[in-house]
Amino acid sequence: MASLDALEASDPSSVAQQIAAAQSAATVEHDVAQPDPPATPTVTAPSVQVGDFGVLEVDTDPDRDSALGDDDNESFTTSINSTVTDYKFEHGRRYHAYQDGKYALPNDDAEINRLELQHRIWQLSLSGRLNLAPISPTVRNVLDIGCGTGAWVIEFAEAHPDCRVTGADLSPIQPTLVPPNVEFIVDDITSPWIYMQRFDYIHSRAITVGIADWSGLVEQCWKNLEPGGWVEFQEYHMPVTADDGTMANGPAFQLWNDSLKAATTKVGIHLDAILNVPPTLKQRGFVNLGTAGTKWPIGPWPKGKREKKIGELTEKDLSSAIEGSSLRLFTKVLGWSMEEVQKLVKEVERDIAARRMHSYIPIDFLWAQKPYDAVD
Repeated sequence: MASLDALEASDPSSVAQQIAAAQSAATVEHDVAQPDPPATPTVTAPSVQVGDFGVLEVDTDPDRDSALGDDDNESFTTSINSTVTDYKFEHGRRYHAYQDGKYALPNDDAEINRLELQHRIWQLSLSGRLNLAPISPTVRNVLDIGCGTGAWVIEFAEAHPDCRVTGADLSPIQPTLVPPNVEFIVDDITSPWIYMQRFDYIHSRAITVGIADWSGLVEQCWKNLEPGGWVEFQEYHMPVTADDGTMANGPAFQLWNDSLKAATTKVGIHLDAILNVPPTLKQRGFVNLGTAGTKWPIGPWPKGKREKKIGELTEKDLSSAIEGSSLRLFTKVLGWSMEEVQKLVKEVERDIAARRMHSYIPIDFLWAQKPYDAVD
C-alpha cells in the first residue's frame, strides 16, 4: 500500500482513485504521516476515505518480534491534586460528582493509571501523531472534549506553544502543573456548550461510552467551530471481535462482551455509534471528510513488533477496565448482584490472560471541516 504521505501530497481530485489502487497492492503500510496543510482555504475538495492502516496477521511463532524488554512496562502514575472532593463511592470504586451518573466508569487512581496507559497505545497507533485532521500549524484555540487525564491536551499544548488548549471533562483528575497555554474545566459535553470563543480544532478520544446523542454532539461542534475549523473523533467501537472464530475460546469474555452491549443499549448508548457519524457530519454541512481505521489486538498474538507491543498494552488496558466498566452498568442496569459481577470479572480476566483468542478492538478515526463560508 502506498504511504499516506504520497497520497495526501497528490492532486486532491485523484486522491480517492489512488487510495483505491494502493489498497490492492501487496505491501501494507502501518504508519500514518502528518498531512501538509492546504496552501489556501478550499471547500471544494472531495471527501476522502483514507482506509485502514493495515491488517493483523496471527503470529505462529510467539517469540518472533517479541516486545519483551521494551520500556513501556513502566508505571503510568499521575500526580493529581483535585479541588473537588464530593466524589461518589460505590463497590470500592470512586466516581465523578458533577452530573453524577452521566458516565459509567470510575475516576479513581486505578482508572487514572489505566487512562495514562491507554494514552500510550494511542501514541503507538499514530506513530506519535496527535491528530489526523490537516489542521493549520498556526491554530489559536483548541478544545479537547472528554479530556480524561489531560495527557493529549498537555502534549498538544507543548507542541503548539502559541495555541490556547482547553480540556473539558466531568472529572477534575488532570494535573495542576501544566503548560501556561493549558486550561482544564469541569464540564458536561452532553449539555449545551457555553464558551467565550470559538475553536479552530475540536478533538475527542474514546468518549463513546458517555455519548447517547451523537447528532447533538455534532451540532455543538458545529456551533463552536470557527469557519474553516476541524473536528476529529478518535474512537473505538464494540463489541470486541475476532476474525477467526477464536472468541469461542473465551466464554466468560464473550458473556461480558454481550452483556456490556446489552447494558449500554438499555441506557441509550450504542458502542458502535461512531460508524454512523460520517453521514451525520455531512448532513450538518461539514466537508472534506476523512476516515481511517486500525485494530488494537488484545494480547501479543499478531505479527510485528509494534503490533505485539500494542497488543500487550491493550491487554493490560482491557484487563484493568473490565471491573470499572461493569460495576455500575451490570448492577444498576442489568440487575446483577455484586457477587455475580465480581465472579464474571475474575473469569473474564482469566480468559484474557489465557491468550487463546485472537481478539481485537476496532479503532476509528474521523475528521471533517466546517466550510469557510458556513452560515450558522
